[in-house]
Amino acid sequence: MDEMRICFILLMQIWYTTSYGQNFLFQNQSFFKPYLTNPALAGSQGKGNVGVIYKKQLVDFENSPNSQAISIDYPFLRNTTGLGFNLFKDQNGPSSFLGFESTFAYHILTSKNDKDKPSGFSFGLSANMNQFSMDRQYLIGEGSDDDIFNDDTKFNDISPNVNVGFNFFSQGFNLGVSVYNLMSWENTIYREENDLQRAFTVFISSGIEWIVKENWVIRPALLLRTQKNADFQLDVMGEIRYVSPNGSSFSLTPFSRSFSYRTLSGNQSLGLNTLISRHPFSLGYQFDFPVSGNNAYACDHVFFVSYQLNSKPVKKNNKTN
Repeated sequence: MDEMRICFILLMQIWYTTSYGQNFLFQNQSFFKPYLTNPALAGSQGKGNVGVIYKKQLVDFENSPNSQAISIDYPFLRNTTGLGFNLFKDQNGPSSFLGFESTFAYHILTSKNDKDKPSGFSFGLSANMNQFSMDRQYLIGEGSDDDIFNDDTKFNDISPNVNVGFNFFSQGFNLGVSVYNLMSWENTIYREENDLQRAFTVFISSGIEWIVKENWVIRPALLLRTQKNADFQLDVMGEIRYVSPNGSSFSLTPFSRSFSYRTLSGNQSLGLNTLISRHPFSLGYQFDFPVSGNNAYACDHVFFVSYQLNSKPVKKNNKTN
């Protein structure tokens, strides 16, 4: 009976984790930090910054999923290379996923005629160390004498992995492809079909930037994410940005997400990104809500703050007499 009770508790925990769709939630924040979904973007465009992201999912539920990420990237050697670091944590009830990622990127500029919109190609390679863990006391309470609950290997799993990314950019257009979790490892906590955190994942991103009027920019963009053992996710975004003469900016970006890796929330959602930037700070907020499914409490909220590490660029006056 004790073995049956233990198996039941563990199966319930696996259901809890997969039902609420804890799966690299911070990587949905590519609008705020594109480097999070493609190693090739570390130090891109000659700009370095440090950013902090916090996401809260299913806000009206106790112990609902939440994610935190600290990300920093910076260009070196006249912007030909970039280094980046990510520290992230996903928490979902008794289970958590903690990771550290380090990145090297190489940038090749094929055209420098327009410094604001150059053409070129980037390649990035990153390595990360991930740790799964499960809070045993959350499952069984205090004072259990069962041997299985005293075996740390059943509740902790540490493994490395490798990721690679490519990005082509030209005159405001970009096309990026990245592949995460190239290495396959056996997880001691979850079965392979439930181990979405370390599943082989591909990101394809594209966008184009147009100046439609002086100080006004629009940028439609797509982000496709496909993953082993899970459905694909497609984000369709349309940014509208105003850039003031002093370099400050404000943008609104409505988006549609075809699948959010959230079984409880439904398969489709709509949302809005807002971003305010005034050198050297940027502040962002995102919310999205389901438009399918039957859960009215599934809204997500994301908060973002970043600090630009480069000096403020000197704005040139291109007017002629």
